[in-house]
Amino acid sequence: MNDRTDRRDVVAIIQPFVPTYRVGFFDSLADELAQRGLRLEVWHDQPKGRVAARGNATTGSWSVAIRQRRVSVRGHNVTFRNVHRSARRVRAVVAGLASGNVETYALAADPGVHLMLWGHGRNFTADNNGVDARLESWLSGRSRHVFVYTPAGERHLLAAGLPPHKLTVVMNSTDSRAISAARDGATTADVAAARERWDLDGDHHALYVGAFDDSKRLPFLFEAADLIHAKLPSFRLVVAGAGPLDAWVADECARRSYVRSLGRVSESDLGLLARLVDVITMPGRIGLVAVDSLAMGVPIATTRHAFHAPEAEYLDDDVSLWTANEAAAYADGVAELLDDPDRLAELSAACLERSSSFSAEAAAARFAQGIDQALDTSAPRASTS
Repeated sequence: MNDRTDRRDVVAIIQPFVPTYRVGFFDSLADELAQRGLRLEVWHDQPKGRVAARGNATTGSWSVAIRQRRVSVRGHNVTFRNVHRSARRVRAVVAGLASGNVETYALAADPGVHLMLWGHGRNFTADNNGVDARLESWLSGRSRHVFVYTPAGERHLLAAGLPPHKLTVVMNSTDSRAISAARDGATTADVAAARERWDLDGDHHALYVGAFDDSKRLPFLFEAADLIHAKLPSFRLVVAGAGPLDAWVADECARRSYVRSLGRVSESDLGLLARLVDVITMPGRIGLVAVDSLAMGVPIATTRHAFHAPEAEYLDDDVSLWTANEAAAYADGVAELLDDPDRLAELSAACLERSSSFSAEAAAARFAQGIDQALDTSAPRASTS
């Protein structure tokens, strides 16, 4: 990392790694900051183990390589990155709002570091731990500004006592415009070629797209898909993604003649799939796939699962299907929807209408505005008591 003394034009964001879906956001944020005379650096390592198995790590023009160490302590991941010296030399540092990032405590306690935080605002994807919540509350109180993904995170931090002027709701998003452009730009010939390439015969098509990991509840998906296929023999399930469960997913797909396995797909592929599939089947954790669904104009069918990520807030009954958290009820709901072209058309139109509210560019603009507010503020730092 470059440690030259005068780096007061740099805003640095600390990340474990950069997933491909973040590139559009960081590119747009770099442009926004450049208009303000600032430079973006993203300090990150490369993923390892189960996270690396997803195959979605990348770099950008703003990348600065760092090393991180991660250990598991009683089931909790604890991460350390040796960035304190560099953090004192830049204009501001944006760290993750997470209790397990050890270096963040030292950054928060150092008045020479202009620390901001970025995260969910509360733990959406697991049971909330009181100690973690208190630690994250302390970090939030010590920071210049906190960026949260969605309004639900903002409501939680406001209720915890964080003042409104220290909060920005980013409305977390993928590069939805790329998906929309691919969808709208696909010709009839393009769609026909994709249908043939991916062997998408049948009349009812569902898509799973995401990581192959436990949070997505893939055994539930395949159990429900078998029930759907029994009701609708022309049903086809398209499975796209990668992750630590690759081998298991490959075996499950091979056992079912109605499943088509695509591996990892790009935004352009999602644009084509938007013209071929009727519904996105995601019974497990909903995250940024919510944005993909809206941009594609393809409704998500999900369950009232307890541990959706915050982006599930973008969805409701107007744009998606929510069922009881049980495989038979889920299969019944999806099969009924697939057999109702009028309802599918209504949900698709509502998705496309809502999609205009979400983009990486808009999220980056909100983020840059929050940085403006934090760097211009003359308010004193929060008390350490």
